[in-house]
Amino acid sequence: MVVLLSREPREVVHHDEMHLALVRSAVLQQRLELGAFIDTAVTELSVGQQQRVAAARALIGAPELVIADEPTSALDHDAREAFLRLLLAECKSLRSTLVFVSHDSSLAPQFDRAIDLLALNRAVAEAA
Repeated sequence: MVVLLSREPREVVHHDEMHLALVRSAVLQQRLELGAFIDTAVTELSVGQQQRVAAARALIGAPELVIADEPTSALDHDAREAFLRLLLAECKSLRSTLVFVSHDSSLAPQFDRAIDLLALNRAVAEAA
């Protein structure tokens, strides 16, 4: 398992939180292409659509830190690439740090830093 990090520097900005959340909601709905199924029951959504809804929910409050645990594991290659591009772009625009956990080490080049948890656990065990 690999932990992948993407960090953007962030400024402290004070806004009316409710207004900002409404604006972010509209922007995320458009960027993540949620409009066609915004009122659809989650059980009727495809896995890719569910992933985009989950990303929108995670990003709507413009968090400083986004933790994504295996968000692309159920997606095919093309859907995975499209979702990852959207997630990275949104985190960059929000200046959010993204902690992305995945068994797919081939994703590492798309991130600023990769931590191999198996190697880290071995090093800790050897040092103990």
